[in-house]
Amino acid sequence: MRRSSIIMLIAAVALGLVAVLFARTFMGAGGDSAAGGRNLRTVPTVVASADINFGEKLTPAKLKLVEWPADNVPAGSFQRMEDLTSGIGRTAMRPIVANEILTEKSLASGANRLSTAPLLNPQMRAIAVPVNEVTGVSGLIFPGDRVDVFFTRQPEEAMPIGELLAQGARVLAVGTDTNLGKEKAEVVKSATIEVSPLQAQKISLALTVGTINLVLRHFTDEARVRLETAQVMDLNDGTITRLVRKPASGGGGGDAAPAGNRGSAAPAPPRGIVVMRGTDTIVQPVMGQ
Repeated sequence: MRRSSIIMLIAAVALGLVAVLFARTFMGAGGDSAAGGRNLRTVPTVVASADINFGEKLTPAKLKLVEWPADNVPAGSFQRMEDLTSGIGRTAMRPIVANEILTEKSLASGANRLSTAPLLNPQMRAIAVPVNEVTGVSGLIFPGDRVDVFFTRQPEEAMPIGELLAQGARVLAVGTDTNLGKEKAEVVKSATIEVSPLQAQKISLALTVGTINLVLRHFTDEARVRLETAQVMDLNDGTITRLVRKPASGGGGGDAAPAGNRGSAAPAPPRGIVVMRGTDTIVQPVMGQ
């Protein structure tokens, strides 16, 4: 009996020591976490206190200061509201939602002129191309969309051809509208796109000798395809193209040339079905001829 009591006493003391050790460990971790939270360095950062529309001038009523972790402040942010409202002020270059941190890239200086230049990526160029209801995808192209640029022309010495000049070009403006929040489709006379200097050179030349078409693509599609020059004979789905020649013009429809002109008459064109395979042309005679 006494031995059992001693064993139970020892077990109780051991459990008590384990509980004390656990409590100290848990409370110590919590204290360290709280201390870490108290030591987190923050900086005042300007955010939107309400939604700000494209082209709207910033006012103190639309702004507020919040404490933001110093290590996570976006580049180009502001720490004083006066930097955005004093002097010529700033204007929103795109829709800004409430509680969004304001940065240099989303704002333009002043309220009278919204320049497209700040929207350009380094080493890129902005070029305007004429569009209409057809070449501009029925007005369904909006600022911020991605488009491919196709070029068609009719050379004097060959059949019409089509070329791909640029892929995934970013639309900066439709007409004079650079609003990324534009919601209503509209047929305009021009679209401004972002391209490389070489692409700008090609598009400028293409506009003088042919027609430009913009082709809308998904804004997440970064794929690049390689297309060969397309000609009239390529306007099919890959099947063999068959063309029937027009009958040769001439009196009486006969094949024989007049006796006096037999020596100088041009040879009659082959009669039959013309089969075109790429650049090869084969004439298959028609049965019964």
